[in-house]
Amino acid sequence: MISLIKKLLLMRHGESFANVNNIISEDLDKYPLTDRGVEQILFSAEQLKGLKFKGIVCSPLLRTRQTAKTLGEVVGLKVVENNKIRESGLGPYNGYRVDEVPKLKREDLGMETWDSQLERMRSALNDYDGTYIFVSHALPIRVLTASFLGLDERESFGIDIKLASMTAIDVEKNRVVSIGTVLLTDRIKKLFSS
Repeated sequence: MISLIKKLLLMRHGESFANVNNIISEDLDKYPLTDRGVEQILFSAEQLKGLKFKGIVCSPLLRTRQTAKTLGEVVGLKVVENNKIRESGLGPYNGYRVDEVPKLKREDLGMETWDSQLERMRSALNDYDGTYIFVSHALPIRVLTASFLGLDERESFGIDIKLASMTAIDVEKNRVVSIGTVLLTDRIKKLFSS
């Protein structure tokens, strides 16, 4: 699949009150970033200064909008929202604590399927041309990253997308450069320096 996006930095939002309370949520205007979450984003943003991106695209949820806004202010980039990179659809379990969700397959729980998330995340790659930062959520980032690695849902369970972490993908070369890092290496910086 040929994409308009050439290089992509996927960033997970910073710590939110949903994370602190161990709640899964796809609510648009609940669960803002904590003070710690803002600090995490500022730490990541400082590392991105001077790198070349055309813009920042974020999920419409409050925690990702706040992350993208803070990031954009530090690195001087415009932010736009795109519903395609939103949180995974949680069905009837939206707002539940993680330990309250039965250990069943997502589709058996009425949640958005892996394939549905992959389709919308892949489709977002054609909405923009060039090099971008996508601010999203753990599972959509894992889904897209796994697709570049040729992994299915079960094979990707070991991929850990930490809060405020960055996953770098050279989309043009179909190559994952980093997964869930909080520190940018010289190799990652080189990818986004031109």
